[in-house]
Amino acid sequence: MYVVKNSARALMVALLPLAAIHAVLTAMALLGAQATAPADLPPPDRVLVFYVVQLAVDAALLFSGHRMLRRLRVFSRFAYAAMGGVMSAAGYAIAIRNNLQVTSPGDGILLTVGLLPTIAGMISGFLYGQFAGLEVAERFPKHTYEGLVTSLAFDGPTRVRTSVAGIVIAALMPAALTTVLSVSFASILPGFAHYMSGGTNPVIAAAMVAQLFLTFLVASIVPATIFVLCLHHLARALGRQRAWEYAGIGAAVAVICAILLAPVVPLLSGFTLLVLMIGCGAIMGALYRSFAGLEPVPLPEAVIATDPNALVGAEDPARRQHRVILGN
Repeated sequence: MYVVKNSARALMVALLPLAAIHAVLTAMALLGAQATAPADLPPPDRVLVFYVVQLAVDAALLFSGHRMLRRLRVFSRFAYAAMGGVMSAAGYAIAIRNNLQVTSPGDGILLTVGLLPTIAGMISGFLYGQFAGLEVAERFPKHTYEGLVTSLAFDGPTRVRTSVAGIVIAALMPAALTTVLSVSFASILPGFAHYMSGGTNPVIAAAMVAQLFLTFLVASIVPATIFVLCLHHLARALGRQRAWEYAGIGAAVAVICAILLAPVVPLLSGFTLLVLMIGCGAIMGALYRSFAGLEPVPLPEAVIATDPNALVGAEDPARRQHRVILGN
């Protein structure tokens, strides 16, 4: 029997989605405070303390959930994703209860805002289970079946799994890449560096990136999910399993999407859109393959036969010709 390892490196990787979503929520909260009560805007040191405390609470809860699953000897990625969502929701409730946020969410959006850290926590739990790796739960006695588990091997046909968490992680890439490229492009515009340095308003400047990410995420999450599903099933139909093959298929599907989207995206030239789509599709394909993993090809269902004479192979001559019975 296996359990997930204790890994500080995996915990640091798993905290990246939570760190990103807390940064986005903090920036949006500062923007709301700037609009409603600019005189009560908290100082930067207090904002940083709240951010670090929330992240530390999430890290402690995530590791506690890992220890609980380890004690129960549960190591599935689905269980870790569910654990991450529950622990992140608990961390959000603790932050609301103890006023560990810059500004409390207004009435009517308390649960809606809490969905973002919950989803980020599910991704974090999945990432921890993915990067930490497995180890044997304990030293089993000799001459037992459990002791033979570690020596089992499988040499049958395999295929890439359909992973919900892998689809979600890959589908987040268009929003992240578009945000980075948009900010990078805007940085070359006159006056942007002065604006981002706080010459106009540092709160609005900090919230701009968060607003871009949320806008692109809402606009792209459904098309990106469909894109990942299409390239995954296309790669599975072609019998491809390697990460570079998924990247190539993702780039090929992206070319088709770029041709279809070119008439409705007038802001970008056809060549620029094609390059961006190819790069994004290749990254999404390789990223999905990295997180999805392999599974054995399932066996076909049982055949119900009422006549044994009907059990004739597809290549048998009887399938291509008829027997002639000569009569009187």
